[in-house]
Amino acid sequence: MSISVQLNSEIGPLETVVVHTPGQEMENMTPETAAEVLYDDILTLPLALAEHRQLKGVLTTVAPRVVEFRDLLTEVLEIDRIRNALIDELCKLYDCREVQSGLLDLAPEDLAPRLIEGTPKRSISLEKYLSKSRYAIPPLPNAFFTRDATMCLNDRVIIGSMAFRARVAEALLLKAVFKYHPEISSGGFYFDGTDQRDSQVTIEGGDLLVIREDLVVIGYGERSSLAGIDELMRSISSKGPVRNFVVVEIPKTRATIHLDMIFTMVDRDKCVVFPPLITGQHRCRAFHCQFDDGPEATITEYSGVLEALSAQGVDLMPIACGGGDEFHQEREQWASGANFFAFSPGQILGYAHNQYTVEALEDAGFDVAPAEEVISGRRSISRDDRIVVTIDGAELSRGGGGCRCMTMPLAREALVSG
Repeated sequence: MSISVQLNSEIGPLETVVVHTPGQEMENMTPETAAEVLYDDILTLPLALAEHRQLKGVLTTVAPRVVEFRDLLTEVLEIDRIRNALIDELCKLYDCREVQSGLLDLAPEDLAPRLIEGTPKRSISLEKYLSKSRYAIPPLPNAFFTRDATMCLNDRVIIGSMAFRARVAEALLLKAVFKYHPEISSGGFYFDGTDQRDSQVTIEGGDLLVIREDLVVIGYGERSSLAGIDELMRSISSKGPVRNFVVVEIPKTRATIHLDMIFTMVDRDKCVVFPPLITGQHRCRAFHCQFDDGPEATITEYSGVLEALSAQGVDLMPIACGGGDEFHQEREQWASGANFFAFSPGQILGYAHNQYTVEALEDAGFDVAPAEEVISGRRSISRDDRIVVTIDGAELSRGGGGCRCMTMPLAREALVSG
């Protein structure tokens, strides 16, 4: 296996993508601890697994390579110095040196699930004995949202600076994978958020959309701060080839934790949007930030992201999440109705339960195929098809994300004109 990072669009034909099949970490939550790991409720693993199998099954059908995060982590943990350094960093982060020697004794195939599913605590003090948590290193139930802690842009990697402590470990594990995995090659890091201990500097992958090799859209909201965005833009522009950024100011609410919850690319000239915040009267402001030969930006304000992109030569037809009715728009946006993942131009994955969004896509010229038809081979997809493949997602969406959230593409074919 040899993986080269190369990604310069949201929609180019997919070559390599990383997913994480949910495991025991999802069952290691309780109603009392759910909020600590950013959940509104606890999820049922068998239901989530059945839905995630559809996602992975479709991806395996349409992409040359689908890689599991757990497998990549296991392979990196086989390198002694990386395993030792990573365990040391996690034990320092969670102040649990008492479990360090036990973790070091584990074989890589046993250590990887322990770091993802949770490391049981040792009650060596009254404080730890009385702690409500059962874990020294807590489980990572958000790990199946592989998009957020790492981003790929052109031939480089961005490691997220996570807004909440509950997700810092994901960034540390993925940093180890992308920095040290012997079969992954890249041009290096544009930005390493794990070096940012300043809480004012945050950036997460759900807020970064790659439009073309020189143009990126970034959401500014609950999870990505202005300080983080400014630092990221300066770092990217100093290395090139990206010189133009469109920053979208989104509400800091549970429903809009990331930009990709209200705006995703689905074709060369089409996007799915949550109308109230993208095309409505009170749409989110957007700012074009252009960098030339230094760290200073020239900034132009626009009434919305579509207007800002149009000024950069990217004209998009918006397709309404929830269709034309505001009631359905709000309900389906909450259920990740605007969060689509493109595996090729005009070929996308989304949740079946967002029926009014799917109907809006049909009206825009997309065929609809249930995941099982694609996986079984009853429905083949040709290069020129425009199609939305729907997966069951009633359980997964309760975790707060959709198909884009659950996929981290490492490589796509470069788009050709036309």
